[in-house]
Amino acid sequence: MTSESPPPVDLPPEEPAYVPPPPTPYTYPPPQRQRPFGVTLLAILMILGGIFSLLVAVGSFLLSAAIDAQEIIDQLGPEFPQEIVEAVPFLFGIMGIVFLIFAILAFLVAYGYLKGRGWSWTLSVVLMGLSILFSVIGFIASGLNLGGLISMLIGIAIPVIILVYLFQPGVKAWFGKA
Repeated sequence: MTSESPPPVDLPPEEPAYVPPPPTPYTYPPPQRQRPFGVTLLAILMILGGIFSLLVAVGSFLLSAAIDAQEIIDQLGPEFPQEIVEAVPFLFGIMGIVFLIFAILAFLVAYGYLKGRGWSWTLSVVLMGLSILFSVIGFIASGLNLGGLISMLIGIAIPVIILVYLFQPGVKAWFGKA
C-alpha cells in the first residue's frame, strides 16, 4: 500500500441474486362426483309427481270454491245427511292443501336428488316407509278384499324397490351417506 492510496472502503455484503421459487407441481382438480342414472330417473319422476300433485291441488281448490252445497242437497234428497254435503267444499280445500304439501315435498326431494343432498336421501327413506305403511292401512280399510290386496302389493313393491336402490353403496355415496 502506498500512502497515496485511498483507505479501503467497507462495501456492504453482496445480496444473493434473486432465485424464483421452484414451480409447484400441477395438481389436477378433484374428480367430479358422477350422479347415478337411477337418481336422475327418480328426480324426473319426482318432478312429474310434483307437477301432478300441484295440478290436483289447484283442481281441489277450484272445486272447493265452485261446489254449491245446496245443489248437491237437492240432487241427493233430504234423506242424505246434510252435514256431510255441507262439509264437501271444506274437504276439497283440505285435500288441496295436502296435495300442495306433497307437491312441495316432491320438488324439494327432486332438487336434493339432482344436487346429491343427504337430507333428500333421508326424506325419501321416510316417505317410502310412510308409503308402505299407508298401503297396508289402505288394504285393511278396504275390507281385506282382492282388489285391496293387489293395490297393497303394488303400493308396497314400488317403495321397496326404491328403498333397495337408495341403499346401494354408489347411490349412498352420491348423497354423502357412505
